[in-house]
Amino acid sequence: MLRAGVGGRLPTTVHYQESLGVGSGTVQKALKDLRNEGAMSLVARGHQGTFITGLDAALLWSAARLSPVHLLLPPNAPPESMRVATAVAERFAPLGAYTTVGHLRGAEPRLRSIEAHQADIALMSAGAAGDLLAAGAGHRTLTLGSGTYYAPGSLVVVTRTPGPGHGAGAELRIGIDLDSDDHQRLTHAEFPEGTGRYVPTDFTSVPRAVLLGEIDAGIWHTVDSLIPLDAAGLTVVPLTRPDAVELARAISAAVLVATRDNIPGVLLARTANEGRDLLTTSPPAPGSGLPGGDDPLRLRV
Repeated sequence: MLRAGVGGRLPTTVHYQESLGVGSGTVQKALKDLRNEGAMSLVARGHQGTFITGLDAALLWSAARLSPVHLLLPPNAPPESMRVATAVAERFAPLGAYTTVGHLRGAEPRLRSIEAHQADIALMSAGAAGDLLAAGAGHRTLTLGSGTYYAPGSLVVVTRTPGPGHGAGAELRIGIDLDSDDHQRLTHAEFPEGTGRYVPTDFTSVPRAVLLGEIDAGIWHTVDSLIPLDAAGLTVVPLTRPDAVELARAISAAVLVATRDNIPGVLLARTANEGRDLLTTSPPAPGSGLPGGDDPLRLRV
């Protein structure tokens, strides 16, 4: 019912019998109880079927005893990712649902986790989504605005002060994360072939690798740090090559991905279908399945 939404056609009694392994009497009683409790209202339209004319998503969520919504984020929780996670939690809070957050390195492992039903929703960049999501592969996506995954200026180059030129004639060692498509593409754009030697490096550990002398330079997605990098003897500068700057802009949008049959994904997808921005504070439209209100944030990391 939450999948169908207001205006959607209710699955047949036979469908519920076969999928749940119960008798028709049990199905009819359950539907009657839900209507009596105000969880939904229905109208029969002859051979066309029975249609949902209203629903209370919170009551349906509770009646179905659905698990908390599990959202997968990239590691180290950049500020942009936490803002998206907060917005997702705010959407589901009025249903009485917690949003739990996990962190997994790599957009592809996050995608595989939702496909294996180990999580409900995965967050990735527009660049990763474009590379990983094949048309008709059974996913729902909600693409947010530009700068919601990589905020303007958040992708930077980290070097050792006074920079890689400190060792005259030395070959520049450039950190590159072979498990991150975004990092590889950005690194090749900012440091083309011939600039130096690429060294496999976890993108989240670029500042540490530079500080320890394992590499001379690397691209890093800025996150909050207890100690400013300049105080640690590192220099942080913006991307400079036009190709890298344009690529950073093109892949900067955040994309939320769920499997097509996933209920939290269905509810979030309606946000896009109704032309509403997930990151705004305006309440959802009536009948969307995501009621508004001033309920406290229900986010667990």
